[in-house]
Amino acid sequence: MKIRILGINGSPRGELSRTFFLLDKVLKSAESEGAETQVIHLSKVKLDYCIGRYSEDRLSCNVKNCITSDDQFKWLLNQILWADGVVFASPVQWFSMSAMMKTLIERLTSAENIEKLLDGKVAGFVAVAEEDGATQTILQMVGALNFMGFMIPPYAFVYSTGFYGRIHEDREAIEDAIRLGKNMVKMIEMRDESYNWWKMERME
Repeated sequence: MKIRILGINGSPRGELSRTFFLLDKVLKSAESEGAETQVIHLSKVKLDYCIGRYSEDRLSCNVKNCITSDDQFKWLLNQILWADGVVFASPVQWFSMSAMMKTLIERLTSAENIEKLLDGKVAGFVAVAEEDGATQTILQMVGALNFMGFMIPPYAFVYSTGFYGRIHEDREAIEDAIRLGKNMVKMIEMRDESYNWWKMERME
């Protein structure tokens, strides 16, 4: 079975964004290693805000309750569960990730809280900034998603600052994107799918 990697673009500019330019480099690199890839532009997805069930009743924050909302979260979660690895890509907006990416991560709490559905998946990260905040944005995503069970490979951060309409000239970011795609495939190949990282035991 082919390794499956999903790219999630959190830029409101979709395919026109510099964020997607680098995300696409990651996915093409993964494809060169034999992976099957898909991309989702959050700008085309109807995704409601998290309503904070966890704060009222911890046990009510679960997938069953979260997918009843009148949006596309059920579909989006199924795409994430399809994947062995996920690349989270966001522009930097006021030193943080985009509102769309933040909303997605908050909604994923329902998949982590009880069922631990994201346990052992591999994650990579892309951020593009006008001036500052790219690494800060990536670290915010890493902190939440690693706590949800995502595994982080070496050299998992791809970021570009400045360049504006010249993203194709950011050779270091492009090299990092290619490296990330290959490393995600390698880490997925190396992981033990039978091991439950939350329970700290191998599942039969």
